[in-house]
Amino acid sequence: MTAVLALDVLHQAVVARFAAEASPPEQPFGWREPAKKLAGRRIVWVPGDDGALGELAPARHPGRNPRSLGTIHELVTVYVEAFDVTAPENEKAQYIAVRLLLDAFLKAVYLAAHGTYRVRSMRWVTETANARRAGAAVRVVLDVDAMVPDVEAPTITGGSTTTLTMPPTDTDTETVTTTEDP
Repeated sequence: MTAVLALDVLHQAVVARFAAEASPPEQPFGWREPAKKLAGRRIVWVPGDDGALGELAPARHPGRNPRSLGTIHELVTVYVEAFDVTAPENEKAQYIAVRLLLDAFLKAVYLAAHGTYRVRSMRWVTETANARRAGAAVRVVLDVDAMVPDVEAPTITGGSTTTLTMPPTDTDTETVTTTEDP
């Protein structure tokens, strides 16, 4: 059985929704990504909120297979960044660019995960409020309902390739192999 993580599923669904656009925004995932400043549109996904993973809550949807032992309200911080290159000095143009991207992001999340997420907070990123900056950004903190399944712990082997094997349930067995980024 393949490990399915709610945050990964949401990220993939939002990326897929934007992929149909003529120029979809870049959507990197990871803790190091916010420091990489690029001109243009991007949506950066960072697991957690300033180190917090989330909260453990009772199981939802009884009768699932595998059985749910609990639900983690898993936090994710998302930076929605946009830059209107046609008017780099016009702050209203930068505001409009990021708000339009934010609206599209919220729509994509809603369509992918309606009823299984909450917007915890949204705030402007203004660390450089008085300095010249490229574009504008909004920091959004979501919590996503992530099931804690009643399954045996997966076997993980490391190296330059990581193999994750979940113990079989009933008659199925699957292996997932991923290659680490350099």
